[in-house]
Amino acid sequence: MSAPTSTPTSASRKWPARSTTSCPSQQTRHKRLPPRQAPQPRSLHMSKAKVRVGIVGAGPIGGLGHRPFSHAAGYRRCEDAELVAIADIDPQRLQQFGDEWEIEPEHRYPTAVDMYEKARLDVVDVTTNTLYHHHPVIEAAEAGIKVVMVEKPLATSVAWGRKMVAACDRSGTRLITEHTRRFLPHYQRLKRMIDDGAIGRVKTITYEGCRPLLTNGTHTVDYAFFFTDAQPQLVSGYLNTETVADPGGAGMIACSDGIVVFIDCIAERKESLGYTKIAGTEGRIHFSERRGLWEYGPLVEADEGYGTRYDFEPIPDMPAEFTLDDYFYSATRESIDCLLEDRESVSTGRDGLKALEVITAIHVSHKTGTQVSLPLAEGLDELEIRSTGE
Repeated sequence: MSAPTSTPTSASRKWPARSTTSCPSQQTRHKRLPPRQAPQPRSLHMSKAKVRVGIVGAGPIGGLGHRPFSHAAGYRRCEDAELVAIADIDPQRLQQFGDEWEIEPEHRYPTAVDMYEKARLDVVDVTTNTLYHHHPVIEAAEAGIKVVMVEKPLATSVAWGRKMVAACDRSGTRLITEHTRRFLPHYQRLKRMIDDGAIGRVKTITYEGCRPLLTNGTHTVDYAFFFTDAQPQLVSGYLNTETVADPGGAGMIACSDGIVVFIDCIAERKESLGYTKIAGTEGRIHFSERRGLWEYGPLVEADEGYGTRYDFEPIPDMPAEFTLDDYFYSATRESIDCLLEDRESVSTGRDGLKALEVITAIHVSHKTGTQVSLPLAEGLDELEIRSTGE
């Protein structure tokens, strides 16, 4: 597998051997669809036809092994959608995935571009290793695909993320970052409470989670901005000393409106509680998805000393607990609804880019020993962080 010639340059950057999820764009990255060949999307409002979905990347997250918690399984639960095509550079994975999800042999493609040219797709879902997200997304936009979902994190560098967003802007493609929490009813309920002023003006958001920082922390950074719509402005960061591409770390993010976000992704997963505290001027919200804890405490007493008191109680009418399968169904459901309702996602490409830029700034801050202003300066946006995701 050859390295893409258009990758941002870096003296320390090396391409690894074959990734756990191979990218079918690698052999055709210079092949582009001329505008006259771009497929015309079907009018779904004029027929009862199911939404045609194609997946790029026949790995475990995509659905290899017939995993019940995967993108393919999510689309299988969407009655108005049909998974009709798969693209992967690895012929063995391609055959196994196609057999497991009953995809016709003629719709199993060795490259993403081939699939875009021939499969008449409405929605594309990119589930490759993060290292190979950018080309399939950009090529899908150039092919005129209406909706593209990409697994989190958006990309391995801010520079590539910006190119992905720009390509989709040019084509009118709806780009969705698969930051699943935005799609789940529990998190949407918390956002409504905050928007309705239940805790007053948000002052801080504090998260205790687990490493690695990019792979896991991207969710946390993202939902902090989902809850508040704040804009990150200044970042201070620390990374674990472990010698891995995507280490654990911690950061403090100063945002617009005076909001400060604290991220702790240092502990190993087995040590973590996955606990979040949102503090406002008139109350607090505490929650732990892992423990099924969703609490709200209004400020009932305050003085200038230590008399502050919050009466915490479970948040009433919270939706039933969700399973791992529900994460993927909620994401795939969002991609279908964005197409049918002709709307932007609650988790856009720009949202994914914001989370990536904050985590990149944490890396820069650690390496330089300084605070980092956002948006990242030219050159810093090319820093590449290798996610450990499949």
